[in-house]
Amino acid sequence: MNYPKAYIDYLLEFHGTRDYFECHEIMEEYWKKNKEKHWHTLIQLAVAIYHERQLNHTGSLRLYRKVLAALRNNPTPLENIAIDVEVLETTVKARIKNILEDGPYTTMNLPLTDESLVDLCKERCNQENVSWCSEEDFHDFDLIHRHKRRDRSEVIEERLRSLKEKRRERKGN
Repeated sequence: MNYPKAYIDYLLEFHGTRDYFECHEIMEEYWKKNKEKHWHTLIQLAVAIYHERQLNHTGSLRLYRKVLAALRNNPTPLENIAIDVEVLETTVKARIKNILEDGPYTTMNLPLTDESLVDLCKERCNQENVSWCSEEDFHDFDLIHRHKRRDRSEVIEERLRSLKEKRRERKGN
């Protein structure tokens, strides 16, 4: 199967660098162009893990629950990109339970079903000098708190523009 480059890049970050913030960035850019719900689900999953790792349990639980709903409501698109949805659903439920019971954070891997996809990702990891399915470096402040390091002016501008547009639409209706 031929997978989008953005998806391969997402998997490299997810399983290699463990930079879930970058996973979000990669997939958000792709999702904005394609608007398919399963790409948005992958964004939510990466952000849920990012929040969980930072011990933002409220944000993490909210997103994990959205991911669960998406997995239950429309599993086929994720299955079509080689994700074992049943295993992922079980994993997300276990992560929710772990958070609710104040358990320790653990690294997560996506349950991929296409060995050629895994081989391709491993090859890309080798090219980038990154280990596939590596453990996370919890001492890497930039990795754990990526959002504190980025310039958000563009995001803030876009949100303000969107808010103004919504207000104009409400006044017009």
